Amino acid sequence: MKFLTLLFLCTFSLYAADIDTKLYEGNNTIAYYEEVEKLIEKEKSLDQADIERIATERMILENLKNMLSSKSKIHPLPNALLTDGQNIRAENYLSYLNALADTYATIDILKEEQSNMQSKRKYLSQSIQNITTEDKKNLLLYQLQYALYKLKGNSNSLSIKAYENLVEEGEKAFNQALQRVLFEIPALKKNMTETEKRFPTIEQEAVALNLTKERELIHQKSISKVLSDKILTNTMDRMAALTTKIDQNILLSLAYLQKGENQTSLDLFNSGKIDLATLTPELMRYYAFKRTILKSLFKEKAGNVALALSNVEESAESLYDYTYNKLTESLFVFNERNISIIDIIKVILVLIFGFMLAAFYKRKIMNLAVKEKLSTSSAKMISSFGYYLIAFITLLVALKSIGLDFSNLGLIAGALSIGIGFGLQNLVSNLAAGIILMFERTIRLGDYIEISDTIRGTVSDMKMRSTTITTNDNIDVIIPNSSFIQNNVINWTLENDIRRIHIPFSVAYGTPNEKVEEVILEELKLSNLTYVTKPAKYTTSIWMTAMGSSSVDYELIVWVRGQATLKPSGTKSDFLKFIYAALNKHHIQIPFPQLDLHVKKSGQKKDDDAPQTI
Repeated sequence: MKFLTLLFLCTFSLYAADIDTKLYEGNNTIAYYEEVEKLIEKEKSLDQADIERIATERMILENLKNMLSSKSKIHPLPNALLTDGQNIRAENYLSYLNALADTYATIDILKEEQSNMQSKRKYLSQSIQNITTEDKKNLLLYQLQYALYKLKGNSNSLSIKAYENLVEEGEKAFNQALQRVLFEIPALKKNMTETEKRFPTIEQEAVALNLTKERELIHQKSISKVLSDKILTNTMDRMAALTTKIDQNILLSLAYLQKGENQTSLDLFNSGKIDLATLTPELMRYYAFKRTILKSLFKEKAGNVALALSNVEESAESLYDYTYNKLTESLFVFNERNISIIDIIKVILVLIFGFMLAAFYKRKIMNLAVKEKLSTSSAKMISSFGYYLIAFITLLVALKSIGLDFSNLGLIAGALSIGIGFGLQNLVSNLAAGIILMFERTIRLGDYIEISDTIRGTVSDMKMRSTTITTNDNIDVIIPNSSFIQNNVINWTLENDIRRIHIPFSVAYGTPNEKVEEVILEELKLSNLTYVTKPAKYTTSIWMTAMGSSSVDYELIVWVRGQATLKPSGTKSDFLKFIYAALNKHHIQIPFPQLDLHVKKSGQKKDDDAPQTI
């Protein structure tokens, strides 16, 4: 077994490569880069593709060196806008909110980059581990690319964590500074009214431009550059007006929140959602970050209940988004893939469904065995094999559902081979023996088998790892399946249940052999004992086996079947009782051992030394 394991691992190593972790881990990375650079210099350029590949390797290696010496730049928040102990202008307060939203956007971009790099690392990992002989020249390029994305990913992770800490502190400062902001509600209302007056003009201009666009498209395939620029300018004016209106609406809602008029503030805040729907996707995403920050402020100042009651639909949507984000949030990374709570739930649900299906299949097969009169052992074999097959497929589907790559099953098989070779050899041996027994069917449910002189009984249950034997004393003995493959086993009911048994008995010297045979055989025909007489090969006979010191020894050779075979000790007892009764009936003496003791008296003459029998 260990030899096969070693052979497997050696064979696998010839067709696989490992990721070179020295390119991005350890303290001697720079020195290792110098060694890699020497290898690149030694490479020979045979064609244009090789020249481009070597140039790319040099460029990536240079980037790796720069990344080791550089540090991620974290853009701080403009905390000077929220001067401690002084009043704050509304415009500065809005600028700080914009800076917080920009930081949120930066975190979102970094997370998206992180996900993209993780996908690239996964692809490169598969390419490295499944490298072919034809593609072996690209191995170093794949290794360098993987290391580059690994270092970038590590840098992004640090940046994301730093920005998240920055946002947490910034939101706290933003919420605390609300009471020091100088809001002028009349001026804000006036500005919002003036902004709203701009929309009719912008909308009329947009309608006119669209009509001009349709007229041009009638005569030509595309519109002119002048008209395209006018449409773009109109769109930008509209977006600028919308963003100005939304920002003024935010400031006005914050002003009422500062005064304690929570309901008015929340109504204004929720009314801005209509304008958000008309923004471009980029601006909509940006203002979604702003609303996330403001919701935190409203919860702190107005309370969760007031915020929820102000807009039930939005609260439900917010609850859904929060729940979804928590469920999809990465817990850990496995095989370059983020594993979340929802992935774990998905695996659990697939496993539950699969094992329920396997149990249903097993129960259905056993029920069909009763209806279709299928043998119990066959039904057990089919149901067990199907159960474990469905369970195995379920495990594969469950792992595949979370993105586990099965192209690298060789690595898993190699690890399992080591485990089997050292710690799980007996377990796997028993499982393999169970499969052999199920298909070979030399031992079946209901068979009466004998393992040793002390263990014999009926097979009451067969599983993949072990078999249960119930003895005649109603004791269940659980035996590993490998024992049936490695040792001799007597199956008393393999082909048929007719067996020959030997019943020993003895008579005294002087009893004619013919009389012994005649008495036993004739009395046996008249008895109530069940035994086999047909066909002719199953004949009952009397054998003389020995002439002992006190008796002549015989054996009654008789064929039995059914329950008599399954209970040999009870069957032998019944026949011995019969023989004893038959011999007594015909006055045939049953001998017992006798001992003659000769006593020699001391002082007697030599001639008188005759033995005395007692």
